[in-house]
Amino acid sequence: MKWGIFLMLVVSTFLFPVEVVLTSVGSADIAFNNLPLTMELNFWNIQSYEGETWLKFDGEKVEFYADISNIVLRNPSSWVHGYPEVYYGYKPWAAHSSGVDFLPIKVKDLPDFYVTLGYSIWYENNLPINLAMETWITRQPDQTSVSSGDVEIMVWFYNNILMPGGNKVGEFTTTVEINGVPTQTTWDVYFAPWGWDYIAFRIHSPLQEGRVKINVKDFVQKAEKILSLYSTRVQNFGEMFFNVWEIGTEFGDPNTTAAKFGWTFNEIAIETE
Repeated sequence: MKWGIFLMLVVSTFLFPVEVVLTSVGSADIAFNNLPLTMELNFWNIQSYEGETWLKFDGEKVEFYADISNIVLRNPSSWVHGYPEVYYGYKPWAAHSSGVDFLPIKVKDLPDFYVTLGYSIWYENNLPINLAMETWITRQPDQTSVSSGDVEIMVWFYNNILMPGGNKVGEFTTTVEINGVPTQTTWDVYFAPWGWDYIAFRIHSPLQEGRVKINVKDFVQKAEKILSLYSTRVQNFGEMFFNVWEIGTEFGDPNTTAAKFGWTFNEIAIETE
């Protein structure tokens, strides 16, 4: 296949982009109902592949599609091939902001941070996959990578075969709005001291499609408690910086050489108080 980014802009009469399409690895800034987001066709662990993939914003929804084969990995032992996603804020690994003025922000100053997502995902051949949201908590607000002393916090709403890394260290219960109904939900909590400290919350009743609304601050506060019990490297968590909120699907395992899957995000909203 031909590498590179093909970016198509269909411009409305008001000169705002209506449709943005990525057909290979790359990213583009979009406005989803005036919400500044960056969408990224992110195959971070794939060296090469054959087949078709695209990530598209049509003004009303973001859609992803992949039918790829002959996958060659950069790190063959990794359980994740990539993370096609959208994000709000500053992503350290990309050294890029979607255009959000108040992020990064110190953890101690983080307001109630409500994220709403309407989504559906599909896949074939029992593909290892999840639907996961995440943030990076860093020691400085302008980092371009993360390392010891930084923190990754993930929130998994769906998974098939793929499981969080590290070890289960507890459970967490909080109220989440699911399809418009406030619902008490229980999550397994995982922790790993890798190159950075990793915490993942995996919901007990996975949702392959639906509309969910969470207060991110609930998960950040629980993560702080986990770090106080298990981390030896994170200091002054409240003084660290909350950078970004990412939403996407991790996929693959060391034996995955082909993947056919996709998703639709038909509602994305963020509110702070």
